[in-house]
Amino acid sequence: MSRKECLFAFFLFLTVWTVGDCSSQEIIVLPQSTPPVPVLPKSSKPSARRDWYVAQPIQVTQPIQTVAAITEINSTDSVIDTKSDSPQAWTLDQVISAVLTSDPKLRIGKEDIRQAQAEYCTSSLLPNPEFTVEGGAFPFIPIEKGEYWGGPPELNFQVEFSIDWFLFAKRKAAMNSARWDVCQAQAEYADLIRERITEAATTFYDVLEAKAILSVSREDLELLIQLEKIAKNGVEAGGIPVVEWKRINLDVLQCRQELLEAEKTLDILKAQLRSLFGCVDYDPNFDITGGLNAPTVLAPMLLEEAFAMAQQNRPDIRALRIGVSKAKADILMEKRNAYPEVTAFAGTGREYSKLAGEDKDYNNWGIGLTVSVPLFDRNQGNKARARSAFVQSNHRYQAGIVELHAEIVEADRNFRTAQKQSHIFAKEEVRLAKEVRDIMVEGFRAGGRPLIDVLDAERSYRETVRLFVTSRADYWRALYTYNSVVGIDSINNVHSITH
Repeated sequence: MSRKECLFAFFLFLTVWTVGDCSSQEIIVLPQSTPPVPVLPKSSKPSARRDWYVAQPIQVTQPIQTVAAITEINSTDSVIDTKSDSPQAWTLDQVISAVLTSDPKLRIGKEDIRQAQAEYCTSSLLPNPEFTVEGGAFPFIPIEKGEYWGGPPELNFQVEFSIDWFLFAKRKAAMNSARWDVCQAQAEYADLIRERITEAATTFYDVLEAKAILSVSREDLELLIQLEKIAKNGVEAGGIPVVEWKRINLDVLQCRQELLEAEKTLDILKAQLRSLFGCVDYDPNFDITGGLNAPTVLAPMLLEEAFAMAQQNRPDIRALRIGVSKAKADILMEKRNAYPEVTAFAGTGREYSKLAGEDKDYNNWGIGLTVSVPLFDRNQGNKARARSAFVQSNHRYQAGIVELHAEIVEADRNFRTAQKQSHIFAKEEVRLAKEVRDIMVEGFRAGGRPLIDVLDAERSYRETVRLFVTSRADYWRALYTYNSVVGIDSINNVHSITH
């Protein structure tokens, strides 16, 4: 091979490399990888940083009046103490922050976004050119000039490059479809965040409810043990019948059983709460702090307003709308893929004519196109599948709207009912029941009240307190569920609700 031929081959290779490298300008820029989240120690509190996720936050376009008084209400004196004396007790904001930074399910959803971005990157790449080197008609043995009976030996170089992605905009259609995939993955990730925050909030108040019930059970057990000692002394002195002492023994056994159930429930709920932010070890010192007092001035919006806001702000509904657009983009992509495949080629070669008796060797070049003829396969099946997927995505969106309306009605009714129940079981009633019980206990100790009256007052107080605690916990669970169903951003405005 001569010097000119070597230079030509080098510049041809350099040109092909440059064309292939230019495709990197079309690649979507992937986000920087999130550093691994360290395992939270038993006594540590999570960081309040919440801006690490890729998905766009829920945008609330209608005016929302936040209730700043909720925090103050929670800090007021409560009938049932759910605060923790431990300095390492977690608040609701810290729990939600830990879920956002350490929840394994959120990491799974984040990888779905990365995979969709990788598919977009693949769709944006230009096809690779093909380089062919071909030689022929070379003799097996050395021959003299003019003794070669075949054609002149040839050495050819050829480059082929597909251009149908440019002529028929196939690459653009594929990138448009992949871009909708990225948007849908981000919307689904935002919906996963919404669901996990709601689950964290409801589980948090489940734990507060279990702590309050456990506190009531311990208080009842201590009081019953004191009454049991008084009854036993009364039996020994002959002032109290034995049957009353046995009756209170049965109440003590029942209260011990309820205490064990309350401790078991609290441990299970704590484990469920810690599992939301990726903890797999058992921490007996894990505790939370918060209040169960419910505000009385909040009211949900009208059903029509809530439905309109949910349609606009719910990320799962937005994902369904994006799915319709993506299916429409797939139809266009399959139509473009039905166009023929076009490949352009160019090459050069050298004929060694001296071996065939000529005076000198010759260089040649050539260009051309290769076009497939879509005679039988015109992508009929994929186009039909894309049209069916488009119809299916529309039906899926309509089904989501129907389910959304039912969810809003359910959340609205649950919140209104929980609010009414929180009004019925007021803390004044709990104090009144406690005062009646204390009066009965003091009367029994003084010998002026029978044991049956004391036990009835104790059961009444216990039931009143449990109804009070359950109504408050139901209120907060219904509040966070209502915010989630309507689509209010619970990340930046956890305690918000509209009037």
